[in-house]
Amino acid sequence: MEEKTEGIVLKAIPFKENDRILSLFTPDQGVMSLYVRGLSKKKPALVNLTTPLCRGEYLFRKGRSDLYRFIDGTILDLHLPLRRSYCHLEYAGKMLQAILKSQMPGKSAKNLYHLLASYLKKLSEASFPETLWASFALKLLKYEGLLAVDEICLSCKENVASHISEGESRCKKCTTSMGFSFSNLDWKTLQVLSHVRSFDPLLKLELPSSLIRAVDALFSLHL
Repeated sequence: MEEKTEGIVLKAIPFKENDRILSLFTPDQGVMSLYVRGLSKKKPALVNLTTPLCRGEYLFRKGRSDLYRFIDGTILDLHLPLRRSYCHLEYAGKMLQAILKSQMPGKSAKNLYHLLASYLKKLSEASFPETLWASFALKLLKYEGLLAVDEICLSCKENVASHISEGESRCKKCTTSMGFSFSNLDWKTLQVLSHVRSFDPLLKLELPSSLIRAVDALFSLHL
């Protein structure tokens, strides 16, 4: 039976001479493997449709095991502006890798799919793409239930939080020696990055390199 889904290509692995196996992130089926045959220079639309970062509609049928067979598709967005800047492209790639690393095949992830689609769409407009990456990484950890950045310590529920320990917001008194410590300004910035619902505050925001490194370390620790 034929099925159709919207999806974003996370990874494309060459197979045989003219085929590719895609890791496609979809709203309802999460990450799925899609086998595409017959790529060539004479079919540029098909080549583009199977390139990482492409968002499109994909018609497919179930094949053997967990490998689906591609039938047809339509390009919705190639994210061409991202491809004109190496820096922006690098952080777009980090977002794709984050999804690959965190999502299980067949696990529905509608909200996360729309989060990725919106961040990729806005990334080219960001003066500092690492800021959008930091926000995306924190929101992904929050989505997976691995991180909470709150104003008040989750342990004592009295003091203002300024540390992250075991994925929770803690005050200095309640944190462990393995926790991450932040200044008051950086903690407020973390809250913005984690909870912001509009891209406007992020597009011109430059983060200190120390905060970027801390977010990367948190992400690596939990995922």
